[in-house]
Amino acid sequence: MPLRSTAREGLAKIIRWSGASEVLRRSHRRGHAAILFYHDPKPEMLDKHLHYLRRHFHFTTLDSVVDAIHRRDWAGVPDGAAVMTLDDGHRGNYDLLPVFKSHDVRPTIYLCSQIVATNRRFWFQQPGWKPGVHAEPYKHMRSAERIAALKREHGFELAGEYPESERQALSRSEIEAMAPFVDFEVHTRFHPILQQCSPEEAWEEIAESKRELEQMLGRECRHFSYPNGDYLEREVELARRAGFASARTVDLGWANASSDPYRLKVFGISDDASIDKLVMQLSGIPGYVQRLMQGQRRGMWPVTPPAF
Repeated sequence: MPLRSTAREGLAKIIRWSGASEVLRRSHRRGHAAILFYHDPKPEMLDKHLHYLRRHFHFTTLDSVVDAIHRRDWAGVPDGAAVMTLDDGHRGNYDLLPVFKSHDVRPTIYLCSQIVATNRRFWFQQPGWKPGVHAEPYKHMRSAERIAALKREHGFELAGEYPESERQALSRSEIEAMAPFVDFEVHTRFHPILQQCSPEEAWEEIAESKRELEQMLGRECRHFSYPNGDYLEREVELARRAGFASARTVDLGWANASSDPYRLKVFGISDDASIDKLVMQLSGIPGYVQRLMQGQRRGMWPVTPPAF
């Protein structure tokens, strides 16, 4: 195990067994909900997480939390509430269905409407790329420049269909099989960095993805998640204008009756986190420290500066 990873695990053990995480959790047990945020965990890892989480939280749905926020009435939300969310609609999410069922957890999975039910690729998930690292330089480009650069440098086609064996997102049949047990919601069409889109492009990515997924699912989609966690006032207003009841960020913190439903905060959980690291991330302590070191206050995500 690399030295840095070993140090993090050591810190995680200290935070867990110091009891600090438990004190923080209990102080927010009433009147708050923890919205958990994953991407593509393996079934065996998520099963371990849920064995721990269900001893400490009462899982509810995103609908129930958002409705409570709009009513400004938390009476219907259980003490120690938690909501599970996953971003993107990765192919591996289908393998999580037995885990959701066995733990009686109904998650929200935010889908990219022009990537699910196709053999297309996520632009940030090219062959050989390390998650989150190789994509970083492209996040700072205008949307059209990013697409052109990816085509020039990696042969990537935004709407290109690749072999079934290389499919990265959930298929239509997988979505249909999961729909009775999962709430599918909206994560744009192609997962752009919205700040790098023109106003017209941003509106299409937000509003058109809602229409496309509603047509696919045969029901209303009420919730939205900002790709990469990046949003500014424009994106908040566009989500509201498109008719969403909420929009989820990756800003760190709890949800309560006074939360802004278009700036929902989360606790990001690493897909491969050990139980010690899970507890550490639920405490919020390392996350707040990291954001402060990045020049951000109150657990805010450091938004990618617009290239315009």
